[in-house]
Amino acid sequence: MRLIVTKEEQFVRVEMVHFGQYLRDRQILGWEEYYIAYKSLKKRIKQDSTRAQNSSIGAEERHEIVKTFSELLDCQVEKVVLFMIEKQGLLAERLQKLRKQREAAATADFLIESEVDEGSDLNERPSAPVVVHWQVMDEYRQIGTELLQLLNFVELNVTGLRKILKKFDKRVGVRLGGQYIASRSNHPYSQLQQVFRTIGIGAMVATISRNLAELRNESLEAASASSAVSLFRYAALPARIIEEEPVIQAIEETMQRLTHEVNIQTYLSKELLLPAPSRRQQEAEAGRIPGLVQEEAHFMSIQINLFNTFLYMVNYYIIVPSSDDYAKLLDAPGTLCGVIIGSMPLAALVSALVYSWWSNFSYKAPLIVSSFILMAGNFLYAIALHFDSVWLLLIGRFLCGLGGARAINRRYICDHVPLKQLTSASAAFISASALGMAVGPALAGLLSRINFKIYGTLPVNFVTAPGWLLFLSWSLYLIIVLFFFKEPDRATALCRRMSSHANLNTMDSIVSTDESTLVAPLLSGSINVANGLQGYPSDEEESRESTTEGDSDYGEDKAVETVSDLMKELTRPVKILLWVYFMLKFASELLISESSLLTDYYFNWKTSQVAIFLSLLGLTVLPMSAVVGNCISNIYEDRVVVLWSQVTTGVGVAAILCYSPWVHYSAYQYVTAAVVIFVSTNVLEGVNMSLLSKVMSPRMSRGVFNCGLLSTEAGTLARAIADGLISVAGKCGIQNLVNLTMLPTLAIVAATTGYTCIGYFTLY
Repeated sequence: MRLIVTKEEQFVRVEMVHFGQYLRDRQILGWEEYYIAYKSLKKRIKQDSTRAQNSSIGAEERHEIVKTFSELLDCQVEKVVLFMIEKQGLLAERLQKLRKQREAAATADFLIESEVDEGSDLNERPSAPVVVHWQVMDEYRQIGTELLQLLNFVELNVTGLRKILKKFDKRVGVRLGGQYIASRSNHPYSQLQQVFRTIGIGAMVATISRNLAELRNESLEAASASSAVSLFRYAALPARIIEEEPVIQAIEETMQRLTHEVNIQTYLSKELLLPAPSRRQQEAEAGRIPGLVQEEAHFMSIQINLFNTFLYMVNYYIIVPSSDDYAKLLDAPGTLCGVIIGSMPLAALVSALVYSWWSNFSYKAPLIVSSFILMAGNFLYAIALHFDSVWLLLIGRFLCGLGGARAINRRYICDHVPLKQLTSASAAFISASALGMAVGPALAGLLSRINFKIYGTLPVNFVTAPGWLLFLSWSLYLIIVLFFFKEPDRATALCRRMSSHANLNTMDSIVSTDESTLVAPLLSGSINVANGLQGYPSDEEESRESTTEGDSDYGEDKAVETVSDLMKELTRPVKILLWVYFMLKFASELLISESSLLTDYYFNWKTSQVAIFLSLLGLTVLPMSAVVGNCISNIYEDRVVVLWSQVTTGVGVAAILCYSPWVHYSAYQYVTAAVVIFVSTNVLEGVNMSLLSKVMSPRMSRGVFNCGLLSTEAGTLARAIADGLISVAGKCGIQNLVNLTMLPTLAIVAATTGYTCIGYFTLY
């Protein structure tokens, strides 16, 4: 496909050329048999698609289809890699010969200099070394040119592999692409690793660059030290000796493009459920498509968005260590802390949907409204003790939930952060959440010693101080939003989404009518564009297949906007992973919310000790995210990690139970089990979100009913139910609380694990 952009008319016209034609036209003469068998793989996909559409096919047969096709791809990758290694070996051998020639030339130069030092006439000094340098430099350039051919060969095969995987996902209905790349590219003996990392090619590029630079310097030194006759020769030297080497520049550009092509979306971005950027979007970010270039994100607005995330998490967790004491001061049972904590996520169930819809029109307005609501909620929470009103306390927390704008925070990053800043912004979002989770209880511990009154009437102590502090914090935040937050350009965001989801049946070459943005094939003279190669379909066949299959890299799918559409998109793997998300949030919320009650009853911990314990638990989020993203997810399949994380969560829940009232319930048992539960659920959350982003329909990556919203709603509902369970179970006595809350949790974990096992082979 060729994309032509006319600036004056501000519209895009697309000319259709199928990738099969693109691959055929750009094959290097003599290398045809070593390219990926694109046509054969397409035929196999067609056969597998017919089998997969059979309603009687079982999970094992579907797994066999995936396994067989993966083995076919392995053979194709092996063919490409072995040829690449063979060519690298030949080029390395030529570089080795040139190195020996240079060493011999250096020895000869040393002998000549010795003769000059003994009294030879400078005019009689040979000028041959300059000529030799020139010839050797040409040989290095020739090797560089062939290396560039090899890089283009690799890039074309990588693109073909990506397109075949996408075609398989779309036609067979199984999400193989991400799983195949992740499992093959990071294994220590992976062949795909050779393609993705191109370490050997990089080493040869370094050798060529260094030797060309040295030869150029030696040529200049030899010429400047010669006689007038030599100076005349120096003036006649070709200009390329003293200019930058274009072949090195071309190699570097191709390697950067190849690195961008094989870059797998990072773990943190997957956790946010951000859609992978399309090639057109990447080109637009690079400024190669006029009219589709996205402006730089407003730095201050990004920081304000992240600060909102941090402050909301602080607001959520700061009351956990003291909520039971607040209830007791209001002559209510301490177990009411479950309702106090749970009223916030209960309200967030409603507000998340409202803010998700509102963010389609504005970001600043809902942020301002949410700040006012949070100010009101925290103020009511703070003055509830003065009026001795439990209802005022609960209304205050409910308002805090209504003010939660996390849906806006996620949407802003997804839609208005440029591609080059997306990964860092995603990581910052998760870091801000984790930091707020740790800072909230820590602040509660610091405020536990405060005790004074405002104007002699409004008490500020260890239970009301969190409300006053957050009231002032949200007031300051409101001022910052009013004066420093910049509403993003909606037209730019629309342009970005169009570039991400345009219905383009495309090859990856993008050409503008503006000559300054022309992206021409490198080594055009070395590419076979004549005499159509055997085994590839005709243009008409490709065009017909492109139209019928909808072979698009960017696939325009209408966003899910209605409940009926949503129910159609909730496939079994999506349901499994949403239920897993519910389970992990349920378990972690119970652990955190009832910690102050259990530690006070069994161990007589004070508010400051509970705050330290919860802060240390919260600090485990960041290192565990790093371990999962850099190690675990690179070694094991996501579904394996999901399954075993559920098992370890169940082990932690079973370990935290009190098995006998006559046996001492130790702090070591509780703390160890709590760490196992908290770490397991955090590992499970990250990998579960990663897998959910792979199995969900492209329609659920945007719009109101996106998977980010569904996962948020599932987690918020789990928190609300868990907190309510604490209050209900507390009526049976604090001595039975741990068993009455954790036994249902163990049942939910067991049911979720069984459900995951049933649909295990669908989790691709």
